[in-house]
Amino acid sequence: MKIACSSQTFDTQLLEKKLSLKEFIQFCSTHDFIKGVELEDKHIFYPEDQEYLNGIVDLSKQFQLPIVNLAFDCNFGYESIEKNELELHKVQEWIKVAKTLQIPNFRLFAGWPDVNKEEQWNTMIQYVNKASDLIEQAGMTVVIENHNHGGFLSSSDDVLRLFKDLNRPSIKLLLDTGNYVDQLSGVLKTAHYSGHVHAKVKEITETGEAVDIEYPTILKKLSEVQYDGWLSIEYEGNEEPKSIVNLFGEFLKNNLTELLEV
Repeated sequence: MKIACSSQTFDTQLLEKKLSLKEFIQFCSTHDFIKGVELEDKHIFYPEDQEYLNGIVDLSKQFQLPIVNLAFDCNFGYESIEKNELELHKVQEWIKVAKTLQIPNFRLFAGWPDVNKEEQWNTMIQYVNKASDLIEQAGMTVVIENHNHGGFLSSSDDVLRLFKDLNRPSIKLLLDTGNYVDQLSGVLKTAHYSGHVHAKVKEITETGEAVDIEYPTILKKLSEVQYDGWLSIEYEGNEEPKSIVNLFGEFLKNNLTELLEV
């Protein structure tokens, strides 16, 4: 497993232009434990500007940090077919961006049903399949994220149902360690589907350990299921994010080292 850092960690600073993508990537490059970066679509301000996108590729190469995942925001939870079709069109447009940026993983959300989860479930499955077809045809891996905020994939049982209904082994789970209503048990139940992991952190101790998420247990489980992908630090809190990345990243690194020594 390798550690990356998500631009979501610096969401406010990036959106308010207090931090540039160059400064974000440069900061990540100063840490020996960070081997890649993850970009949220909302932090890519000019997706139709090829020169701008090529500049991001140059930064990735300059600081020797691959862009390991595009955290694309979509929602296939609309009752309106027209709105779902617009979401699918957004996927098509951002596939071009991801290809230009040489990103291997493309994150999808299943979405948030606007009427009734059960009644809209099959429509969501249809659109996830359509979007996945487009992404896979472009040579990228689909990673679909669990999300608990009233979404289709609030619990681990929802995720298990999704993968059963999709029946597509090529699609992987973007396992967000802080996004299940069933918390740790949900993470452990679905770890074997992982194709990318958000190492969510909201609060840490003085030693860098996450307060509410049991990472030693999670990392052990990921190792047991032979997950060998990315752990992308995703801080969601009110403290200065650089200090969180410093301490939490070291904590993750030390735990991964201990796993290798077992």
